[in-house]
Amino acid sequence: MKSILVLLATLGASLNVQAGSIVLETNNHLYPIPARGTSCTAMNAGREHDLSAPHVSISELYVTNNTGQNFYPTRLTFTTGDTGYACTYTGQVLRDLGLDANIRPGQRAQTFCNMKCGAVPFGQMAKDGYLTVYGHTSDGQVISATAEIQVMN
Repeated sequence: MKSILVLLATLGASLNVQAGSIVLETNNHLYPIPARGTSCTAMNAGREHDLSAPHVSISELYVTNNTGQNFYPTRLTFTTGDTGYACTYTGQVLRDLGLDANIRPGQRAQTFCNMKCGAVPFGQMAKDGYLTVYGHTSDGQVISATAEIQVMN
């Protein structure tokens, strides 16, 4: 079953539940890939192995817009809770995943290329990881959604 977490909108320092929300769905588990990886950006440019080992590949990434306005994703971030590790996609690198730049109300968008993150620190035990999509609605309201992912060894 995929992790789904309906998220809160942030306005300034306060958290408010919206009438609609952004829903992020992704893999339940990630496993380390011991080799170097190739990002979508490198692949599109005809290059290989731009990611350090070990890396992870987030193959299932869906964003559903349940707000009444267009949603414009501006950043995707994968983090691990115990190490401070963060892998962030913005700008053209985010676009290279194939995620729509404008997700209309009621639309479920997905990436056509895996989000890959290199040099992920792995330990002896599984740990929690988090994938967060950030963006704004057509009226400028900042909104985000987070899904928890079990990072295995």
